[in-house]
Amino acid sequence: MACASPFWTLMIVAPGWKWTKRIMSSPWSVTPPLIFWFVFALPRMAELIPAVLKPTLGGWQALIADPAALTFVWAQIIAWDLFIGRWIYLDSRKRGINPLVSSPIIALAIGLSPIAVPLYLLIRNRPGLRFTVFEPEARARTTIPAHLADAGPVRRAVFGWHRPLMVATGFSFVVCAISLIGMAVDDRELLGLPIWAKAAKFGLSFGLYTLTLAWMLSLPRRHVKLGQKLGTIAAVTTMIEVGMVALQIIRGTRSHFNIATAFDTTVWVIMAAVVLVLWVANLLTAVFICRERIAAAPELWACRLGTVISLAGMAVAFFMTTSTADQRTQTPRLINGAHSVGVPDGGPGMPVTNWSTTGGDLRVPHFIGIHALQAVPLFAILLTILVVKLPVLRDSLVRVRLVWTFSGFFAGIFLLTTWQALRGQSVIAPDAATLVGVAVLVAGTAVATTWSLRRQAETMPEVPAQKDVEEVLV
Repeated sequence: MACASPFWTLMIVAPGWKWTKRIMSSPWSVTPPLIFWFVFALPRMAELIPAVLKPTLGGWQALIADPAALTFVWAQIIAWDLFIGRWIYLDSRKRGINPLVSSPIIALAIGLSPIAVPLYLLIRNRPGLRFTVFEPEARARTTIPAHLADAGPVRRAVFGWHRPLMVATGFSFVVCAISLIGMAVDDRELLGLPIWAKAAKFGLSFGLYTLTLAWMLSLPRRHVKLGQKLGTIAAVTTMIEVGMVALQIIRGTRSHFNIATAFDTTVWVIMAAVVLVLWVANLLTAVFICRERIAAAPELWACRLGTVISLAGMAVAFFMTTSTADQRTQTPRLINGAHSVGVPDGGPGMPVTNWSTTGGDLRVPHFIGIHALQAVPLFAILLTILVVKLPVLRDSLVRVRLVWTFSGFFAGIFLLTTWQALRGQSVIAPDAATLVGVAVLVAGTAVATTWSLRRQAETMPEVPAQKDVEEVLV
């Protein structure tokens, strides 16, 4: 169950991180799956209590024949496995057992706790498996691994980026990799695409998002604690979202807008709530970054503008949650919301993205807007790298103007595709009004670029040293 995935990820991937120990030290860390238990068990107490008071194999088989009853039994198993995994994690930390030994056993506890428990009991008292790096003095000496001691500033900075976001990045990329394997070995399809395609795209997209956000949050000089908290919220919500998508794919059904069963409805409600929390966290992060002086002017404006456009791109998702006219006439209603406008989801689509070729598709502006978070800062970094070869870019004011111009162009594309999608128009079939909008945008960008390249009359600054260029990258 996806609600337990972040806890498993922390214990297995980041066992030595201080926040992992803080989170897992709380007994409340095993309770999220129990929410599902109460949701599905309370309405069926009349059947559950007799099965508990007079347990028989036949009685329980009859009870779990109901999918809702099977769901709360499954939630109870997940909670129990998480309880076992938490105990193994805390006990192994207390005994100083090497995580190369304990982490695979913790992973084995996911669904196979009857094997994990006796296996851990066999090794927990063996002194040869102790690992002295868990001692405070040893940990202080090994904060930077030996293989990074002589590394350049880029690798050193990556090692020190926001840990929860880096865990979320790893989790998302792992889901992406598993999904790519799934696409190769699993021939199931969903809405006209390989069933694992959506998890692959979500894993890649969210992995890039959390990686970029981790970099941005490594730059601020003020309000560091606030940035850390916002980053942690973004990391947790991202892992839940990606985990839920993967869970529904394993079940063979769609994740978004799915209200076909009580379980599907619960998953969709959780995903919608998580997206709302993530959007609010990004709103606060945008305000936080806009108030910081985290870099030189071009890179600073790139972070600010990229974050704001990305926030708008995320907001497009709220349009998708509105039910269509056809869905409102269905009884019972199985789907509530759609990516497409004017045509049903799952129709003819573009290769890879599956964006509709016959109607509007809100995924187009959603994708473009979200990835401004990477595109705009990368553009600013590219300008800084080109300073050495293009003298006109030595003036930081010129680079700031170009960042604004590129951001305006990117925002224009985002607004045009949003307008196009809401009118039920495919991105590959623009009408005259859309083409006029594109022409105006291109002409305006050309004029703004020409104006941006004007240098100041005064003497241009010297070319930045290679060290300065590296500092921008980190």
